[in-house]
Amino acid sequence: MSERLHHWPQSSTDERLQLLLRIDSALDFEETELLLDTAQQTQSDDILRIECWKVLGLYSEEAHKAQIRTAIHQHWMQEQDEEYVQIAMLEALSALDAQTEDIDLALSIVQSDEYILVRSAAFALLRLQSQLPQVRLALEQLRDDPDFGNLAVKLLKEV
Repeated sequence: MSERLHHWPQSSTDERLQLLLRIDSALDFEETELLLDTAQQTQSDDILRIECWKVLGLYSEEAHKAQIRTAIHQHWMQEQDEEYVQIAMLEALSALDAQTEDIDLALSIVQSDEYILVRSAAFALLRLQSQLPQVRLALEQLRDDPDFGNLAVKLLKEV
């Protein structure tokens, strides 16, 4: 167990939140595994899960990004989380340098009947990656969207 998180298993939610707030450098493999496990436990406190997703997005080593990305995609398809947990997942995905499958997920969310804040977070992922050709294709599909069409058109003109 890593030194930073060695008390994690016996820590309360508040203590875990404090541990997360102290992280300011790259996560090692064990830390990544521990935080991924906690982030995906739907019975865990939502605030703790949100903070885990944030730390995973911000401090993941390149070698762990594919694992985190896969976990987000699988968890998204299997669980129905609270909106703020979903937003944190999308923000973590945005921080991981979006791949084609992330863009596809974001587009499907924007086009879904998810809560508008979740859809906005998905659109933000697209906006952050607007220089990618796949995002341009996604924005083309959103031209007539009642909520995001105007923004999509504006982004298409900028890139």
